[in-house]
Amino acid sequence: MANRLLTERVADLRTFGRVKAAGLKLPYAPQGLAHVYIKLDLKPQYENASTADDARGFLRSVARAAMAAQRIAERYDGVLLEVQGSTLHVGLPRRPGVTEMESANAYVADLHWAYRDVFNDSRSRVEGWRMTVDSGKTLLVAGRGPHGDDSWVSLGKAANRPAKHLYAQLELAEEDRELKRFFAGIRNPVTGQWHHESLDRTKSRLEEVKSIAKETRQAEPKLDFLEAVPQWKQATARALPLAPAGTPASPSPEKPHTYFGWVMRVDLDGFTARVEECFDNDQRLHELADEFYRIMEAAAQFTVLHKETLAQLPWAGDNFTAAAVFAARADYDRAIPRRLVELSLDFEKEMAEAAIDSGFGGWAHGIAGGDVHGNSAGNVYLAGVEVGQRRFLVGAGEGFGRSAQAFGDINPKAKEVVVFNPDWERLDEAYKKAFEPAVTQRGQESTLYRVAKADVLIRARARQASVGSATTITFPSGQSRPFPSKPHWK
Repeated sequence: MANRLLTERVADLRTFGRVKAAGLKLPYAPQGLAHVYIKLDLKPQYENASTADDARGFLRSVARAAMAAQRIAERYDGVLLEVQGSTLHVGLPRRPGVTEMESANAYVADLHWAYRDVFNDSRSRVEGWRMTVDSGKTLLVAGRGPHGDDSWVSLGKAANRPAKHLYAQLELAEEDRELKRFFAGIRNPVTGQWHHESLDRTKSRLEEVKSIAKETRQAEPKLDFLEAVPQWKQATARALPLAPAGTPASPSPEKPHTYFGWVMRVDLDGFTARVEECFDNDQRLHELADEFYRIMEAAAQFTVLHKETLAQLPWAGDNFTAAAVFAARADYDRAIPRRLVELSLDFEKEMAEAAIDSGFGGWAHGIAGGDVHGNSAGNVYLAGVEVGQRRFLVGAGEGFGRSAQAFGDINPKAKEVVVFNPDWERLDEAYKKAFEPAVTQRGQESTLYRVAKADVLIRARARQASVGSATTITFPSGQSRPFPSKPHWK
């Protein structure tokens, strides 16, 4: 667990990378960064992959996009921070004589034209992309979980705002979006307003864009599909004993491992504001970095020790994501009615102390599994996408996209649980009744989600546990008789 003796403040992204790679101390870097989010528009069959072939295609496209994003970021002294499915996140620092926003404006133009070359085939799985950009105070820490991913976690409003703007735009129909395909949304730091401009009207700045695009297009992405086995509590090629190379059971890009399951995504309330409050106080920033490392460590322990087989995806800012995975569809079908909700309630119970002790408001939840189509072998796909010397754990399947979209559409508050409608329909009646139609951030009733208070679900769980239970009383005569327990709320 992190403490002050193990954390080290670093001044720039390169030093941050060296400290993280050494693994002897936990780095944190408070600095101004421009944050660029890139959302790939993939054909629906790949974005919500329901077959292993579609998942493999999705992950290969994401890997190519990530390679180009990292290669061009290096030219601006930046770094690929996260690979969150079809959403990539890049951080760009201030450079001598150039502000971070000036670097970001040049970067999005260069990346756009690189992607124009990489995904230039009409048969491409990627149909387009859009980007959002903001800059400001950021606390950077190294992602920590049980699976050894290489994401860097950026905390602060500047990292949060462009992600929220992106997902809010995606909640709209394409014709209603200001953030059109092949557009960038850029936040004005003075007015706080977003303006949107066509990337096709920009010009690339780097001479290497063409060569980077060619290398990316010709590269064979390295995908490490991960195998989860029931006796283990995590799914990772680094931690699990995978079958030997060349054997029929060995994972490969041609034979990805596939699971049935759902995705639980939770957001830590109040953390983003704390970064802003502490940014100009070195001691408080150090304490904040320690606190977040402790929260990440507690979440990793939850993943490892919980009775479900869980695969933890990289943290996205102060968002924790885990997939509950099952080898057989029958086990998944039996788990959905109760355990889909109860996993989140377990997290709420176990992690409340970690949040509240650090002065945060608690957790907001988004849950999604989605329909399993036909005779599909699963609906959850997990892989390691290698970019240079780093490996990003990436999930494919509808549950990942819909659980993330819940935060853009609904923006639940602490101790609220949002569930994707197809999953809500399969819940036990006691849980089902606890949910109400969710309202989107635009004030309209959602067609995709329902929402419930965690406290209401906790009471429903307690009632469920008391139904049918009985206490056996033995009388002086030696006779015993069972007496049904009264529900505890009466």
